[in-house]
Amino acid sequence: MKSKIFFVFLFLVIFFKYSFCEEIPTITVEPTSFSKTIIRIPDFEGDKDLSAQLTPLLRKLLNYHLFILALKNPPLPNYPSKEYYLVGNVEKRGNEIFIKAELRDTLENKILKTYKISGSSDYPQTLIYALCDKLIESISHYKGIAFTKIVFVKRTSKGDKLYVADFSKENPRLLRSAPLILFPKFSKSGNKLAYLVYEENRYFLEIYNLKDSTKEKFTIKGICSTPVWFPNDKELVITAEEGQEMVLYRFNIETKELTPLIKGKGILQAGSVSPGGNFLAYVYGEKAGNPQIYLLDLEILKPYKIPQKRIYNTSPRFSPKGEYLLFLSKGGGVSSINLYNLKTKEQKEIKFSGNLEDPAFSPTGDYLIVFGEGKEGKGLYLIHLDSTLTYLYLPGSNFIFPDWAEL
Repeated sequence: MKSKIFFVFLFLVIFFKYSFCEEIPTITVEPTSFSKTIIRIPDFEGDKDLSAQLTPLLRKLLNYHLFILALKNPPLPNYPSKEYYLVGNVEKRGNEIFIKAELRDTLENKILKTYKISGSSDYPQTLIYALCDKLIESISHYKGIAFTKIVFVKRTSKGDKLYVADFSKENPRLLRSAPLILFPKFSKSGNKLAYLVYEENRYFLEIYNLKDSTKEKFTIKGICSTPVWFPNDKELVITAEEGQEMVLYRFNIETKELTPLIKGKGILQAGSVSPGGNFLAYVYGEKAGNPQIYLLDLEILKPYKIPQKRIYNTSPRFSPKGEYLLFLSKGGGVSSINLYNLKTKEQKEIKFSGNLEDPAFSPTGDYLIVFGEGKEGKGLYLIHLDSTLTYLYLPGSNFIFPDWAEL
């Protein structure tokens, strides 16, 4: 049984050099130079210890947004340029922390916005998360991603470790250790995690409740691939092997009821349920070398094939608002991220020279976190979809299976 679970890994690493002849309206994007928005943030005045802790965190978080360049030095006098300048003050009064900051336009020499943020001193980093997201909204048309969290598996010589951490990499929590932990996925609320565990010579589904740190195990015969949440936090789509066939089931974690959705021989793997809970995106291929992307109407259980240029396609993910379906393609020595507009049927293809696996959207839908091998090496990469800017967020080949949710 243990060897069978790795069918997912086998088809993820196979490379083919063929492509479809089907005509698809496609916009191909290659990573190019991009002019970043500059914001200068000297250390805040006031409490020196708090400023030394919080101001570098703010600069780091802004830089994680990729299209921002946050610098410590103030603007040069007498050399006005199109930049932003943030000056602030942080103070602790009793058990509360108060931050006041002014955002200035250096070119027009005017104050654009004043921010006042206060909260408990128990975890002052959250005040910086809030300020960061407000700044992003003030200087761009994007939503901030500071108030989010990441889950991932760290693979070691002694087994796997499941971690969740703030997007800032602060507050890391070890949730679970086991010989093998696979495919962790946040529920829509971000309060639950579903993943597979191999322990004591068997595989099982486990649900971790992040609110009370409790775990619930479900032993399901033949279970062997990524659990995928419905928006209601109560149901999952799971993949199980039955004889010579693979079956996708709808599984209710409260009633323990299993309802078959679709079955087939070869590769069959759930990828993502639409935000409205009406469609399931999944991977199907009769042969290991040609997985394709399909949508299943969950009301009438009718499948639809998504147009694809290449023969090897995996990892379908609905965007948070449901307007796009993302999937990965490989062929001709190139990996690409494909964004398929479900309304217009247009497709945007972002090409990368390195290998990519297991993408997850940011809660805002503007970013991906994905395991990859690029110019900076192996690890978990952040990708800003509009600019195609990338950053090696967690370096190391042993950081795998990322997912992303609101904090």
